[in-house]
Amino acid sequence: MIRSLTSALLCLTLPTQALALSCAPWNAVSTYRAAAEAEERYVIALGSFFRTGPDQVTEQNAAGSDPYSYTAYFAGDMASRVGFRTPIEFPVQVNVTCVASWCGTPPGDGETVLAFMQVDDNRDYSLQIGACPFWAVTYPDQADLDQITTCMRSGC
Repeated sequence: MIRSLTSALLCLTLPTQALALSCAPWNAVSTYRAAAEAEERYVIALGSFFRTGPDQVTEQNAAGSDPYSYTAYFAGDMASRVGFRTPIEFPVQVNVTCVASWCGTPPGDGETVLAFMQVDDNRDYSLQIGACPFWAVTYPDQADLDQITTCMRSGC
């Protein structure tokens, strides 16, 4: 009886362990190209976010965790053809999305982030954080920053 119960419990837990989220490795050039080819406008910057508001659930997700957003303040340097040298500061709406039970992990307060932020016609900025990191990477290495600068200077 105990052996049957153990086997049944093992069978129930194995399929859920096989359903892990698999993300492609982050790539600076791929993210730059996606931003350059998008209909939305993007600003690329290196700096830090500082949360200024509470989480606001954006929709109910029956399949898992609820996506949410919050306001933050960004301070850093905007990318240009000569590097990350233009100081910027502005409020940002951080939007965290989920896939089933996996949600994006927004950058912590004060962490160094390479961020690709959308900007609308009203100059309102937003950062999309998905279950797989794409539009923001914490603590980028110098090679990533150099690739972005090269892409801005001469294309990718």
